[in-house]
Amino acid sequence: MTENDSAVYYQKKAWHGLGTVTQDVLNPREALKVARLDWTVCPSTHLDYHYRDSDGMLKSGTSTDRVANVRSDTGDVLGWVGKEYKIVQNEELAELAYSLAGDDTHVESFGSLRNGGRVYVCLRADSFFADGKHDEICQYLLLANGHDGSLAFMGQPTSIRVVCDNTLKMALSEGVNSAFRFRHNGNMEDKMQQARQALAYFRDTGRFFKDKVTTLANTEWNHNTISKFWLESYSMLTNKQIVHNPTTEAEEDTLKDAAETVGSWGQTFDAERKELNAKPSAWMAANAVTNWIQHRASKRGRKITSDSRADKNLFGKASKDSIRVVRKALAV
Repeated sequence: MTENDSAVYYQKKAWHGLGTVTQDVLNPREALKVARLDWTVCPSTHLDYHYRDSDGMLKSGTSTDRVANVRSDTGDVLGWVGKEYKIVQNEELAELAYSLAGDDTHVESFGSLRNGGRVYVCLRADSFFADGKHDEICQYLLLANGHDGSLAFMGQPTSIRVVCDNTLKMALSEGVNSAFRFRHNGNMEDKMQQARQALAYFRDTGRFFKDKVTTLANTEWNHNTISKFWLESYSMLTNKQIVHNPTTEAEEDTLKDAAETVGSWGQTFDAERKELNAKPSAWMAANAVTNWIQHRASKRGRKITSDSRADKNLFGKASKDSIRVVRKALAV
C-alpha cells in the first residue's frame, strides 16, 4: 500500500495496520465510501511526448495508440494501456458484489493497492469446521480489478484455514466453480453479465468445497501413505526426481533437499495434530505442504513482504501450487 491507497476492514485490522477498521457490518456501497474508493478512473484522450532525435534536437509528438488511466481524485496516472482498454470502475465492482447475496452481502474488506492501480473487495460467506469441531474454514469471494493494465477483472472463491492462516482457492473441480477472469476489452456488458451469473453459483461451489474438505479431513492416512504423498508432492512442486541411491552430485543435492523439506512438513503436521488433537488425516497432510508453499522464506535471501506474500498466495504460483497439492490428495 502507498500513501494514496486506502481500505476498510471488518473488525480486524490487516497485517500492515493501515486502513479503517469498522465494527459495523457494511454492504458494498457503504464499504466503497468508508474505504474512500469512490473515485473514478478517467482515460486520457491522447498522450504528448518529447524526445531527442539522432542529431540531439528536442522534438515532440502526440499519440492516440496508448492512453493513460488517470485517478480522478489525485490526478495520478495508474497505468498506460491500449486504446481498446475498457475501464471497470470501483463503483461497478461494488455493484457486482450484490450478486452474491443481495442486500445481505457482507464486505469483509474493500481496498486498493499500488496507488489505486489494483482494487479488491472480499466478501464473507459461510464458515465450517473441517473436522467438525476445531479446524475452522472461512469461505470468501474475492473480486479484484486492475486499473494499471497488470490485472484482469476477476472473481475467485477462496478460503482461509484459521489454524494456520492458509489461503486456498475453492477451485477443486473444473466443473463446479464460480471463478471468472476477463480481459479489459470487447463487450464489457456481456462480461459483467457472465460475472453476475458466476457469482450465482458461489453457494454451489461452497457446498462442493466443504464436501471435499470434509472428506479429506475424515480420511485417515497411515505413515506410509503420508510419506509417499509428500515425496510425490515434492517432485511435483520442484519438478525434480528423487533418486534414493544417488550417483551424481545433483541427485545427492535433490535427495538432501527433499529430506529437509519433507522433514519440515512432518514438523508442521505433528504440531497441528497436537494442537487440534486430531487423527492423521489426508487434509492435515495436504495442509502441511500448502503451509510450506505459502509461508516459507525465500531461499535467495530476498525479504518477502506481507503484501507480496498475500499477492503470491491469492494470485500467483503459490495459489496454483496449493490447489495442485489438495487435488493430488483427493486423487489418492
